[in-house]
Amino acid sequence: MTVFGNLTKNFSLVAAGLAFGLAACGEDATSANEPSHEANVYSSAGVDVVTSSNSDATPDSGSDVGPASSAAQQQARSSSAKKSETASSDEVLNEPSGVVNGSCSPSTDVIQKGEIATWSFYRESGDVFDAIMSPFVWKFPELNKTVSGNGMNSVNITYTESGIYTATLNVDGSEVQCGSLQVQGVPIVVKSCSAEKASVNAGETMSWNVVAESESKITGYSWSSDDGAISGSGTSASMTATGEMHKKSVKVSVSVTNEDKTVQTYSCDPVTVVDPNQVDVVMAHSMADSSKAFPGGETIVAQYPPQAVNCGLVCGGSGNGILLNIDGEEYTIDYSANLTPAACTDGSAAGTKITVSASMNVLCYVTY
Repeated sequence: MTVFGNLTKNFSLVAAGLAFGLAACGEDATSANEPSHEANVYSSAGVDVVTSSNSDATPDSGSDVGPASSAAQQQARSSSAKKSETASSDEVLNEPSGVVNGSCSPSTDVIQKGEIATWSFYRESGDVFDAIMSPFVWKFPELNKTVSGNGMNSVNITYTESGIYTATLNVDGSEVQCGSLQVQGVPIVVKSCSAEKASVNAGETMSWNVVAESESKITGYSWSSDDGAISGSGTSASMTATGEMHKKSVKVSVSVTNEDKTVQTYSCDPVTVVDPNQVDVVMAHSMADSSKAFPGGETIVAQYPPQAVNCGLVCGGSGNGILLNIDGEEYTIDYSANLTPAACTDGSAAGTKITVSASMNVLCYVTY
């Protein structure tokens, strides 16, 4: 850079420092998890002021925030629908120094066709003054569009067609891949995604079926789960329950797509898995052992103690109308009741396992 260029940059830094006042003299203005707010409001010749609508945005930690500041932020959020699309600055881009880096993403992952999306940069290295002077070059490949400017850490882009869109940002010489944006078109209404059974044993198959409607032809269904491998074909999907899923509520989601490139994701009904071979508690021979109580809202495998001969159970809790389910058979308990599970056989009760769920904490102990 020439001597004149250095003097110009130094003068700009001093001017920027004066503009920020004491805000930059304390703690750093942004963190790795916050947008670089020092340039959140950007203007250039012939372009309306652009205000980031990122709902996660917080005031700079080094600046004074009073009622006036809060009111201004609220006004900016309420007027986000009026924001204008960002155009490139007429100024010459500064030479990159390679100091500033970070990540970028849209302020919201989903918008409707015809709306404006705000893309923001989140600084992870370099200070506030470095970011002010850094060249920003935003590229939107699906739109064949480029927007650039010094310190341009937030831009607004209009999307007139539905689909999935990406963006890249070259900031201070470093290339950053931004998160993706889904632009919705003709809506999809998912009416339900129901499970065939609310609970299954390990080794059995869990099945789901989705019902969805749209004025645009539905073109596909994509099933996913963090709990195991799921296979889906069209409106239905299935997964095999395993012992590792014992006492787990298996969750599945389905993404429905139509011809207008709208994608609607829906969470299906969960399914509880029980492995009858895994024992959670060996039942007590005395009501005094409260550590053997069955926890409310949880399905467990209970086992008769090795000394048990007969199948009698005395179950109780602190209330009326307690719902107890033993191996699929339902009981209603008013404080206490004498029960005999169908799966247990007198004379060989020792070691018998039963699957139990209760609406609230219940203690069942064995009568020999």
